[in-house]
Amino acid sequence: MEKRTLLAFVLTAGLWAAWIWYFAPDADKVEQNATPGTTAVSTDKTVAAEQIIPEKSVIIIPASKNAKEESIDLSTEKFKFELTSRGAAIKKANYRERNIDLVFGNHFSTKGTLDFAVHFTEDEFMTGNSLADAVWNYVKLDDKTIKFFTDLNMDGKPLRIEKVYRFTEKGYDFTIDYNFINRSRQPLAFKNSLAVFSPSDILGPELDYSNRYNGMTGIYSVANDYEQNLKGGGFFSKAEDLKRVSGAIDYTGIMSRYFLLIMKPADFTGATMLFDNRAHTGCRTGMAVEMKEIAPGQQLVRSFRIYLGEKDKTMLKSVDPMLVDASDVSTLIEPIRYFVIWSLSWINKLFGNLGWSLVVFSVLTKIVFMPLTKKSTDSMKKMQELAPEIKKMQAKYKDKPDVAQREMMRMYKENKVNPLGGCLPLLLQMPFFFGLYSALINSIDMWNAPFMLWMKDLSMPDTVFAVSGFNINILPLLMTVSTIIQQKQTMVDTGNQQQKMMMYMMPVILLFIFWTMPSGLVLYWLLQNLYQILNQTIVNRIGKKA
Repeated sequence: MEKRTLLAFVLTAGLWAAWIWYFAPDADKVEQNATPGTTAVSTDKTVAAEQIIPEKSVIIIPASKNAKEESIDLSTEKFKFELTSRGAAIKKANYRERNIDLVFGNHFSTKGTLDFAVHFTEDEFMTGNSLADAVWNYVKLDDKTIKFFTDLNMDGKPLRIEKVYRFTEKGYDFTIDYNFINRSRQPLAFKNSLAVFSPSDILGPELDYSNRYNGMTGIYSVANDYEQNLKGGGFFSKAEDLKRVSGAIDYTGIMSRYFLLIMKPADFTGATMLFDNRAHTGCRTGMAVEMKEIAPGQQLVRSFRIYLGEKDKTMLKSVDPMLVDASDVSTLIEPIRYFVIWSLSWINKLFGNLGWSLVVFSVLTKIVFMPLTKKSTDSMKKMQELAPEIKKMQAKYKDKPDVAQREMMRMYKENKVNPLGGCLPLLLQMPFFFGLYSALINSIDMWNAPFMLWMKDLSMPDTVFAVSGFNINILPLLMTVSTIIQQKQTMVDTGNQQQKMMMYMMPVILLFIFWTMPSGLVLYWLLQNLYQILNQTIVNRIGKKA
C-alpha cells in the first residue's frame, strides 16, 4: 500500500517539476529453532501414530456447537493469549507493550478469532467447516505448549487432527504443528491431495474501516516475491469472489495498518494461494498445501511458523529474513522514516503534543533548507525581471513556438537563470515528506496523536462533519488555498492562459490527493506553504523599498 502511494507522490512531484519548468517565466512550462523439549518434525515423512482403532468403532464427528467451550490463558513476555477449545483458536491476543487487542469480532462476517483453520476443499475455505465450530479436546503439555485434538471420519475412515501451539517466551513468533493421524487399517487420501491452511480473516487493532488506510490486506510471497491482494476489481474487471494464485508459496498472512499476521511453512512450500474477496467478509487468505496419502497407523505433519507483531523490519528479520518485505516500508525511504520518527519523538518529549512537535519539526526543516529557499527566491525574482523581455519575444515568434523556446533558453543562460530553481527546494524536501508519510501511515507511535481544536488524530483525516456520507476535511481546503496564494506570489505574468489555468489546476489536483491523507501530513504541507508565503512577502517588501 505504502509503495503504491509513494509512487503516486513521485509522479505528482514530477508533474509539479514539469509544470514549473514549462511555465517558468513564459509558462513556468518460519521453522524456528526448536524450543527446549520441542523437536522439529519432517513434513515429508510419516511416523508411527498411536494404536490403530477398528473403523467400525470410530464414527466420531467433531463435537456439537452446544458442547461446553473452555478457555486457556497463556502469557509470554510479548502477549497475553486466551485460547479457546471451540475451533482450537486464539480468542484474544493482547499486545502487552502497547496494551492493544489484536483480535476482535465486531466487523465483517467473522468469528472473531485467530483460528488458523484447515480446510479440505475450496468450498470449505469460502464457507467454513465443522472444525471451526467444534469444541476440541485439549491437553496442556507445558506452560507454553497446548495440544488440541478432535476426531472425524474422512470417506469412512477415522482421522484424528491435532493442532499443537508452541509459544516462545520472548519472541514475536510461535509454531503450530498440524498432525493428521490415520487411525484406520487402510491408506487415507485427501481430496485432490490438498488441504488449505488459513491464518485468520481479521487482525487488529479495531479501527474505522471507512478510511482506506485502515483496511486489512492479504499478503503472500511466491518464489520469494512479496505480493499483496487488494479486494475489489480493476478499472475494467469485476472482482472474483475466489481468487487463485499458483506457484511456490513461501508464506501467507494478513496486514492491518500497524500489525502483521504471517503463516510460513516450516520446510515446504504451498501450491496455490486462495483469497476470499467477498465484500462482507474480513480478509481471509489460504494456502493450499500438498497432502500425501497416509498409511494405516501413520501420521502426516504440517508445521508452520507464525509471526504476530508490528510491521517492523527488525522484528521481522529476527524471525526470518524472508519476511522483511512484508513490512511494506520502502527500503529507500526507511532511513528517513526512522529519522522522522526519532526527531518527532525527541521533540515530543519537550512539548508532549505531537501536533506542536510537528510544527517545530517543520520549522527546523525550513531552517535547514533556507539557503536553497533563498536561491530559489532569487531565481524567481530574476525571472520576474525578465518577464517584459519574454513577452516581447513571444510576440515576435508567436508563429514559431520552437524558435521562441530556443530564444527563451538562450535568455536564461545569458542571465544565469535556472528555470527549475523554483522547484529545487520542493524536490529536495520530498524525502522528508515521504518519511513523514510513512511514519504517519505505518508507525503505531503516531496512532491517535491529537493536536488541537478539531484535529483529534494526526494519523487520520481531520474530518469535522459529513454531508450525505461525504466527509468534510478542513486542512486539505486550507492547504489548497495556501498553495494558490503561494503560486500567485511567484508566478511570472507573461499573458499565457495555460499558465493561469495551471495555477489553479495543480492545487486542485493536490486537493484530491490529500483529501483522505493523514491530517499530520496535510498539516506539514500547509505549514511549509505558510512559511514560504511569509518568506516571499518579506522579500517582495524589501524589493519594493530597494
